[in-house]
Order: sequence, then C-alpha cells, then structure tokens
Amino acid sequence: MNKHPASQLLGLIVAASVGGLCLPALADSPNEHADGIAVYTKWCAPCHAPGIIHPGTSALGAKYQGIKSGVILEWTDLPASYVEYMVRHGMSVMPHFRKTEISDSELKALAAYLSRNTP
Repeated sequence: MNKHPASQLLGLIVAASVGGLCLPALADSPNEHADGIAVYTKWCAPCHAPGIIHPGTSALGAKYQGIKSGVILEWTDLPASYVEYMVRHGMSVMPHFRKTEISDSELKALAAYLSRNTP
C-alpha cells in the first residue's frame, strides 16, 4: 500500500518522538548520521536533549545566558575534535566515557553527528 509522502513524514515524526530521537535528526538524510544518532540517544540525550528537565541543557543554557542555546543539537560551532575530547575527558558534572562504553568508532560517529552544523 502506497502512502502519501505527507503521511510518511508524519509517521517519521511520530516514530522519532516516540523512539526518543530529537526532531533535528530528521533534517539529515536518513542513514548519514544513524550511528551517531544512536550513540547520542543512548548516552547524551538523557542530559542534553532539548528541555529544561535535562541537566546538561539547563547547565549550558545558564552558562551562555541566551548568547547561545543550551541545546547542543542546535550549535553551529561545535567541532568534532571538541566533542571527542569532552566525551573522553568530561567536564564539571559530565562524566568521561570510557572506550568500553563508547567505542572509538561510535565516538567518531557521534562527533560527526553533533558537528554536522559546523562549517
């Protein structure tokens, strides 16, 4: 059964919201950042997803006080090398993640996903 493209898009949006993915991921091609999205969803979204209930987002919002969004998915100045450093070393209350938690290849995929808006 062929569905209308608009209903397919609505299905993707519903699936993304139910599955815990953030909607900015839909702007990318479906498979380009799939691995990075999966790592973000598992390890990063609990603290960094949009919304004031997420401590990482709240902390970054307080730090930048409106100069910059607290939502890292919206950043346009997030180099992949910085993502990799922060994940491995942590900062303040953000823990570091070992290679047994996030492998080097998963980290590369995550960094590519989070830095996708950075020229």
